[in-house]
Amino acid sequence: MPAERRFDTGYWNDPDIMKYPMKAKMLYLYLWTNRHCNQAGLYEIALETIRFETGLELEEIPELLQVLEKKVAWLPDRNLMWVKNFLHRQSRSPTFLAAAANYLKTVPDNGLVSAYIKYNEQYGLSIPYPYPTDRVSIPSISPAYTGAGKGDNRGGMGGKKGKNEPVVNEIFAEMRAYLGYPDKTDKDPIPSYGKEGQAIKRMLTRGFTRRAIMECWRSKVSQRGGEFVSMTWVNEDIGKPGRKPGSREPSSAEEIAASIKEVGK
Repeated sequence: MPAERRFDTGYWNDPDIMKYPMKAKMLYLYLWTNRHCNQAGLYEIALETIRFETGLELEEIPELLQVLEKKVAWLPDRNLMWVKNFLHRQSRSPTFLAAAANYLKTVPDNGLVSAYIKYNEQYGLSIPYPYPTDRVSIPSISPAYTGAGKGDNRGGMGGKKGKNEPVVNEIFAEMRAYLGYPDKTDKDPIPSYGKEGQAIKRMLTRGFTRRAIMECWRSKVSQRGGEFVSMTWVNEDIGKPGRKPGSREPSSAEEIAASIKEVGK
């Protein structure tokens, strides 16, 4: 979420914070302010990313997260991080709450969503989350993507679901946040969810990970001065550097990683 955030100047004097070792204090500060964080304060991030951006040793990060367990919930099997008091400290308007609700739609864990909503209710926050939270599973795809909303003309996927849908929806959420929606602009930057969703699916089918796809997309957005770049272009171009005309697609993890590294230069 590339946007400005409020931060309490009394952070260093907070009784709980004062008890933490310095590295835990710094990690908590990072979890609040890194660019991967969204309006919900509930986001996907790998420990390798934290290590790279903070300089902390990989093996000490889980220990520090355990120290912070009162304020941060970590789901290692899904690389999910929930900064518990983020929303009630940052929320400034119904629009902000709506954006948080949109991110919740991408979380494939009904129990976590339920806990998240109940936690924030104690602060008087009513999150406009459209699905029941007492079910075993939740829809993994948002109305914006399915085109199910009234009067929607975005060319959605007609509500058809598949194993790639949750990842596609997560990528959409990250794209919107990266381009400043809704914090910096009220206009949804994605012109056609159907078209973009199909392109993303093709990349996933080719074996590219969500991280690889987003790294390539962000590099192209940067090249265009922050303008939206269609995933159709990314799909056509991803994996090409280092290949000779007519050669096969990169298939091994090493080849794919090398290709993405070149694209990001």
